[in-house]
Amino acid sequence: MKIIHACVRYPVTIMVGVILAVLFGVISLYRIPVQMTPTVDRPVITVETTYKGAAPLEMEEEVTNRLEEKLTSVEGLTLMTSNSEEDRSRVILEFDWGMNKDIARLDVSEKLGLVKDFPIDAERPVIQAVNSDAEQPIAWIVVDTDLPINEVRVEGDDVIRPKLERVPGVGAVWMFGGEDRQVRVTLDYAAMSARGVTVGALREALLRENQNTKGGSIDEGKRRYSVRTVGSFTSLDHLRNTIVAQSPGGTIYLRDIAKVSFAYEDPVNRIRINRKQTMGFGVLRKTGSNTIEVMAGLKQTIREINEVYRGRGIQLRQVYDETDYIYQSRGLVTGNIYVGGALAVLVLLFFLGSVSSVLVLAFAIPISVISTFIFVYVFGRSINIISLAGLAFAVGMVVDNSIVVLENIYRHREMGKDRWRAAMDGGAEVWGAVLASTLTTLAVFIPVLFVQDEAGQLFRDIAIAISVAVGLSLIVSLTVVPMLSARLLRTSGTNTWLSRLQERLGVFAVGRFVQAALAWQLGWLLKGVARRVVFVGALTGLSLILAWVFFPPIDYLPKGNRNLIFAFFRTPAGLNLEEIDRFVTGVEEKISQVPEIERFFAVSRLQNPIMGILAKGEYADQESMRRIVGKLMGLVQGVPGVQAFVTQAELFRRRGGGFIGGINLQVDVRGSSLDEIQRIAADIEGRARRMKGVNFVNSSFDLGNPELQVHVDRERAADLGVSVREVGDIVETLVNGTRAGLFRDQGKELDIVLRAPLSDFRRTQDLSRVKVHTAAGRMVQLNDLAEIRLDLGPTKVEHIDRDRSLTLTVNISDAFPLQMAIDLMKREVIEPVRAGLPLGYSVDVTGRAKDLARAWDALKWSFLLALLITYLLMASLFESWSYPLIIMFSVPFAATGGVLLVSVMNWIEPSIKMDTVTMLGFIILTGTVVNNAILIVHQALNHAASGLPMREAILESSRDRMRPIFMTTTTTVLGMLPLVVSSGAGSELYRGLGSAVLGGLAVATLFTLVMIPALLSLWVDFLEWARPGQTAASVQAFAEMSGLGGDGTNGSAREGANGVPAGAESKRGEGRG
Repeated sequence: MKIIHACVRYPVTIMVGVILAVLFGVISLYRIPVQMTPTVDRPVITVETTYKGAAPLEMEEEVTNRLEEKLTSVEGLTLMTSNSEEDRSRVILEFDWGMNKDIARLDVSEKLGLVKDFPIDAERPVIQAVNSDAEQPIAWIVVDTDLPINEVRVEGDDVIRPKLERVPGVGAVWMFGGEDRQVRVTLDYAAMSARGVTVGALREALLRENQNTKGGSIDEGKRRYSVRTVGSFTSLDHLRNTIVAQSPGGTIYLRDIAKVSFAYEDPVNRIRINRKQTMGFGVLRKTGSNTIEVMAGLKQTIREINEVYRGRGIQLRQVYDETDYIYQSRGLVTGNIYVGGALAVLVLLFFLGSVSSVLVLAFAIPISVISTFIFVYVFGRSINIISLAGLAFAVGMVVDNSIVVLENIYRHREMGKDRWRAAMDGGAEVWGAVLASTLTTLAVFIPVLFVQDEAGQLFRDIAIAISVAVGLSLIVSLTVVPMLSARLLRTSGTNTWLSRLQERLGVFAVGRFVQAALAWQLGWLLKGVARRVVFVGALTGLSLILAWVFFPPIDYLPKGNRNLIFAFFRTPAGLNLEEIDRFVTGVEEKISQVPEIERFFAVSRLQNPIMGILAKGEYADQESMRRIVGKLMGLVQGVPGVQAFVTQAELFRRRGGGFIGGINLQVDVRGSSLDEIQRIAADIEGRARRMKGVNFVNSSFDLGNPELQVHVDRERAADLGVSVREVGDIVETLVNGTRAGLFRDQGKELDIVLRAPLSDFRRTQDLSRVKVHTAAGRMVQLNDLAEIRLDLGPTKVEHIDRDRSLTLTVNISDAFPLQMAIDLMKREVIEPVRAGLPLGYSVDVTGRAKDLARAWDALKWSFLLALLITYLLMASLFESWSYPLIIMFSVPFAATGGVLLVSVMNWIEPSIKMDTVTMLGFIILTGTVVNNAILIVHQALNHAASGLPMREAILESSRDRMRPIFMTTTTTVLGMLPLVVSSGAGSELYRGLGSAVLGGLAVATLFTLVMIPALLSLWVDFLEWARPGQTAASVQAFAEMSGLGGDGTNGSAREGANGVPAGAESKRGEGRG
């Protein structure tokens, strides 16, 4: 092959290329963003609307329904869901995978512009494109202070948050804890009634008086003067002295009927860390930014802020750092790469017994790996746990091509050829097999790159890492390895220290025994057709049976092992914040006694308080985290009326509601009537609770929120000249408060809020005594024109594609396989309920079940397509339809080996399952496991082209290829072994994948050396019986495709007596072996 000759002839040129590749690889490495997991760009857009004071049903009717009516026609929309809660509406739009979110966002904005009759007090909808990088903070920062939290919040909003937001790479900063300032106008309703001032008139007066109005401009001489009317409030006294009405008794000022002061909003939550009330910040990074660089900038900024506030009672403390997990996982993978590489080198040393050969390979491995970073950078990918695992797996695979080439060169050296001749002849002889094996490895990743959903985007990083590294290893094996071999390679000799060590360890004896055993086994098999048929049939059947019996549990995505535990609580509806906080405080007291816990935070909020717990470093391993979760479950459960659940946080955010842990199956109930939906859901919930392994059933719907409903007597109100809207405005203003414009204080805008004193509404009966101003100027009590009823209202109203819906989250123990849980749910719950559903109502299992079905469907077709592409490539390379079929027979044995090892690892570590990442391992196997079979068939055809009878060629090829097959398999297996057996941060993501590849390669190799020769001989015998002369024709076609002469000699070897290019003699130097 001419390229090999050129590389041997021009070593300086090759070394320049190597240096440039490594140089740009290192430069790229420092430019690639580093993050914990790959970026998953979910095509989701949310539309959020705030409407203060609106109940869920009112929010649904006034806001959500109007938005959905227009948004349902957005192009590419696959699913539209919504939540209507108190004060807030959220519409979630999911699009086809691969949809351009910028275009979708413009379309959504255009549709929102068509919405009419929006409530006056509702804020304009806010459009957000959801991104996986922006969903989870990379850092949590709290404020250590003894100052009042509300005062600290002002400092945080004015100074601290802006400084954090200016850190390069920071996308957003959440601020939590404390309440915002406002201007509180506390109404004296008796004084208002006495002076005849209504709530509506007061609000209109404040809005009217608090205005700056443009007035154009006036030209005078050479100057132009802008004109504007200035009327906005500039001080509290200015606001107090505002004239709100005129009456026969004189001018009425705001100070006559209300008190004006700065105040804080009513608290909606309380946040504590280690039982001390605090406030803090959640930092989110920009997409594509480097997490490690962002974190370094954050820590520097925190130090600067703490220096500014030193001695002033405010200090920032970082309580969560995502880079801790990144450093741990990266260190584990990097260490495994070194260990695997070292094991591979030792194996080569003992197989070849030549230090110089090991030096050649040790030089080739880093070239392929480091150069891979160039393409990772060009393709816009990141360095994360998945891509690093891909590189770690690639270390064992990139050496395969170099081993095949080097071993064949070494074999030619043992035949007595000099280094130059051996390098050229040995490389040229196997370049076709190396090319074929590399192309089949690369081909299996083509279908993976076209998988668009979440699993496909996770696969993309590992697919690029492995395929680029293996592709580069082909170039290195055909250029660098022959060039170095021509100058460095020596045979081991028989009296070196290494050969003596090998003899003592029995390496030679074992090798001779294995070779003799293999020769005897093949000789025995090839003597009879029947024994070959039985042998092949029995092994194939056994392989399929073992794979079926030991198939491991199926899951969606690995969960990881983050040092973060969540405790979720579902409290009885209607409890106020004080009562909920009292309960949370009691739980904090219990958790503070657990010695394994380093720190924890608690968020007391209405209905669903939450706690986060971090374990001490020595207890952060997977087994200890499981024990801590179990201990915490025992502590938080058992409180009457409260449902509690504790779970470890996962690496990948799950879609939909419910808790983060265990196996969450979502059941969607859809229809029109909330009462009927709730009845169906109650039936499902009762059946689900009786299922084995169910931890928790959570309903997204709760009709337990007590509410006082004011039902206006329309005839009585009409007689008094009062509208329903006026009554509603009065009740809202006095009880909840109403915005009446903005007040600017030191450059900040504060809401002006009208409301009655809190003391006026301590009891429910106080509402009936509210005074209403009639058209005749009289004041009547609210209960004179309305009936006040105590009822229960929903806390949230959900929609799926505009239908009212309810979602049940059924949490099942991790001990249950996901697919088994789905089947059990459908059989015992869904099917019986569906049988009795009224017309217009539906029940579906969604969430992870839907994600799993979609991912497995995509992977199934990817696997089949990978098989087809692999077969077609080999058909082209061998110029034959039959030889690739024989080679493909190694795939079932590889699959069985992968299944067996994954099952064993699942027994040792239950978190290792047949998830979608593990399934990728079987796709990778499709392209890699055929490599050994390719070597045998390729070499057999080489020998046949040289004139050997086909049966002898098959036996000779098995003997010739045994050593490189064992070498490549052993180095690959040992290179991956540390990744499979080592537990630690991030290993949960790739141990299943590694088990599949490692087990498949190990088992397939053992059978390939016997199975492929047996099948090949059967096929040859069949061809000779059916079509005499066909075998010779296929061998001739292969020889022509491979560039072999008619006598089977590589054409390039006929250049001269020594096969050395002209002028090369003078370059040989010393040490010719």
